[in-house]
Amino acid sequence: MNIPEGAESARYPVQAVERALSIVNMLADSPGLRPLGVTEIAAQLGVSKSTAHRLLTTLAEFNFVTRGVPAGKYRLGWAVYQVAHRLPHATGVHASAQPLMRVACDELGETVNLAIRFDSRMVIVESQGPPGLRVEMPCGVPCTLHNSAAGKALLLDLDLMALSEIVGSDPLPRTSPRTITAVRALHADLVASRKRGYTFDDEEGAEDIRCVGAPVRDHHGGIVASVSVTGPTRRLVGPRLEDAGRRLHRLALDISQGIGFAGESTM
Repeated sequence: MNIPEGAESARYPVQAVERALSIVNMLADSPGLRPLGVTEIAAQLGVSKSTAHRLLTTLAEFNFVTRGVPAGKYRLGWAVYQVAHRLPHATGVHASAQPLMRVACDELGETVNLAIRFDSRMVIVESQGPPGLRVEMPCGVPCTLHNSAAGKALLLDLDLMALSEIVGSDPLPRTSPRTITAVRALHADLVASRKRGYTFDDEEGAEDIRCVGAPVRDHHGGIVASVSVTGPTRRLVGPRLEDAGRRLHRLALDISQGIGFAGESTM
């Protein structure tokens, strides 16, 4: 039987690779990035402890996982961030975004971020903030999408069914009293964002922090990244918040056009 090139690997995945990648996703999905032990990982994978230990040892050798405190527990390694950090370079987003982000940061006096999506998670790959006013962002750490302006911008094109497949079913994880936890409410928020011209996070990720964001599109018009501005609620308010939204919309468009987008708006 002749199997088309590429079909064999799709139909017959390499079990060890599949399990190793499952471990990386398992650690990424662990609430609060809580480290997991060999016994717990083996149970979730449905394999013996010795098999799980061999997989973890190999992943640790390449820094995709790291063994730390408490002893015997594993968490994501820096290689995950290093791979994520290179992806924007591959698409040209990072080179286009960096100088434009610096200008926006100087003009707004707030922290400006660049994020990309990995399946059901978001990773911030670049963050620039003014000295003394910078809001520290979790660069390289997989985060949920539904509770941030950057994450919402990455979800902007999805209909309700596709949105549910990405973020999951109700209730969505709550990270603050204002987090949107219903998928339908999140979809309605995205529809409002398109009309507004920017996405908005009103203390939904963390109390006393607001963000505005916008999608970055490639030459096909697809969303490949997002940019956001993050600042204390007391500063991102009223006309200043609206100015930040307009500036982010412009920033996203400038970055998008820098990588070949031909449209007049990314929203």
